Order: sequence, then structure tokens, then C-alpha cells
Amino acid sequence: MTLSERLAAFAHSVLPVWVYDHDQLCFRWANDKAVELWRAQSLSELLARDFSDSSAATRTRLDNYMSALRRGEQVVEDWTLYPQGRPATTALHGSGITLDDGRLAILFQAVVRGPASDLSTVRGIEALRHSSLMVTLSNLQGEILYCNPAALRAFGDVTHIFAWFSDAAVGLLEQVAGSQIYQVEQEVLTQSGVRWHAVEGRATIDPATGERTILIQQSDVTERRKAEDLAQVRSQLLEDLNRTIALAEQQRRQILSLSAPTLEVGPSILAVPFIGELSAERTDDVAQRLLPALQSQKSRFVILDFTGCDSVMQEGAAKLAQLVHATRLLGATVVVTGINAQLATTLVRSGTDLGELQTLRQLRDGIEYCRRRIGRITD
Repeated sequence: MTLSERLAAFAHSVLPVWVYDHDQLCFRWANDKAVELWRAQSLSELLARDFSDSSAATRTRLDNYMSALRRGEQVVEDWTLYPQGRPATTALHGSGITLDDGRLAILFQAVVRGPASDLSTVRGIEALRHSSLMVTLSNLQGEILYCNPAALRAFGDVTHIFAWFSDAAVGLLEQVAGSQIYQVEQEVLTQSGVRWHAVEGRATIDPATGERTILIQQSDVTERRKAEDLAQVRSQLLEDLNRTIALAEQQRRQILSLSAPTLEVGPSILAVPFIGELSAERTDDVAQRLLPALQSQKSRFVILDFTGCDSVMQEGAAKLAQLVHATRLLGATVVVTGINAQLATTLVRSGTDLGELQTLRQLRDGIEYCRRRIGRITD
């Protein structure tokens, strides 16, 4: 028998009856009352309508219906239909029916209700169905009594909140049973995988039975949590980088001080042996340590020893001349030791004039020279 033959008994029913093909998003059959309810000009015009522009909430509800029908169940629920854009409040009874090609469709029978006396209630119900907030009603054992379309999209056709978060569900049930509000951000298992949800659970009364139930509301905060985690990681990386830079700077200064240490080699005599390259940075570091030491120790002689210095940069030579001048201003005599031929040539080419300074071959010669000078001063 064809679909029309099987539904012949409904053709003259006082109730609107139609067959909805959820796979193809269109009607496959309707009686006269359904044509009238849907404000169609004719049966053919109604069957030609395309319902592919249905909202996500509507599709989710119908997806859930199809799952129930495949299990051999029937569905009964209030719907607000919008034939030609005009609202019609109905109670829909849905059952499964096989189409001529063998696919499952929904046989709807509608009881049309009169104008709603409480428009705010109707609007509230519709708002809940189209809200992105996931709303669920469960009993005190966690068995799900109702899910709005957003919750159905997130979790599918599950029967218990333990399917979402097995460990946290126990805490939620216990806390709400103790008349407390459960409010936390936690990981939740959804059809899209593990997501972060802001979950709120509170005790309420089931309007259908009057029994105590639990109203659970959830919003997806995964992207915010990812952004916060990323910001925290970046902050930690920046903190680690700053620590590394500070350590490197500390090590650099230690290396500089070791390559040009300030040594007290006798009463009123300081010696600074330069090792490696004579750079502007190294000369500045020597000045930062040498000049305060001269002032505090009141040293009379400073020996700049270049025995271990293998090269000099132009900027370093200029800084060396400034160091010598600053040392003299503090009343100390500068003695230079250990300059080799290559270093002397480089200093001359750079324009650094050390002609007025006492220059000696070795550091010990410089120390002996300073000691003799001190001896003459004290005699």
C-alpha cells in the first residue's frame, strides 16, 4: 500500500494530520485540516514548501524526535508553529511512519489551542527553546526530565547527567540536595568532545508533578578559558625570559669584572689587568668599579696593565682616554704596563695619546715604580 492509501482514514479527520520528511525537510502528505492550519492554497502548494530554513533549535528538536521514533517511542509536546509567519499554538503528537521508499518520517497529529491567555509564558517557552544557554531539568537522582534544544545539541539524547561529568555530578546532586546553589566552571563531555562549561545547578519544583527537581544551566566558556590559559603561558614565558636575561646580564658583568679586575697590589696602589679585547663596554665596566674604589681608598697610583690584552677597538681606545682623564681628576697617577707593539700601533691609529703617562714593560715593574714614588713622597 502507498502512503496515501495507508493514511486514508486520516483524510477527513477533524484534527490536522501531516507527514513530515525530516531527511528532506518537506511534507509528504497532509489532510485538509493540515492544509488549512498551514495556510496553504492547496495540498500541492504545501507539499512543495521547503523547510530547510528552519532554526537550529527546531532541527535539534526534530532530530531528537527521530531518535525516539527509531526506538519505537512516540513524542507529545507543545509547539508554536508559524504558518505563513503567523503563530499557532498546538499540542503535537508524533509517531513513526515508513515512507514509500522505506525511510522513516514523522506522522504528526495536532490539537490546535485557542489564543494564549498568558502571552509572557508562551514567549518564555519559545525563548528557552531558541536560547544558546543549555537548560536541563533532572530529578534528584540526576535522571534527565527535560532538555532544551541547546542542551540536546551539546549532549545528544542522554538520560542522566552522569554522562556529562561523572565525578562532578555527585557533588552537584549532593550540594543541591542540601539547598545550596552549585556554581562552578568545569570540564564537560559533549558530543564535540571535552569542553569547559560554566555550570549552575539549583533546586526547583517540577511544574508537571510538583516534585523537587534540579534546574541545571550551562554556558560554553571554552574559548575564554583557552584565551586565559594562553595568556598565562605567555606571561610565564615572558617571566622566564626576563629571568634568563637578568641571569645573562649578571653573568656578563661577572665575566667583565673577571677580565678586568680591580686589585690592590700595595698601599695606595690599585692595578687593573685587562684580559682579552679592550672594548668600550669593558672600559665602562672598569670605570664603574675603579673610580669609586679610588675615592673610597684614596689610592695615589693606578696601574693599567695590558699584558693580557690582545686587541683594542676604536671605541674602547676612546673610552680608555676618558678613564685616564677621570682617574687624574680624582688625584691618582696612572701608570701603563704591558703594551705590546700591535697594541701600541692600534692605540696610535685610534688617536689615543698615552705619551704623558709612565709606561713600563711588566706589571711588576709598574708596582716597583709606584712603591718607589710613594717612598719618596713619605720621606
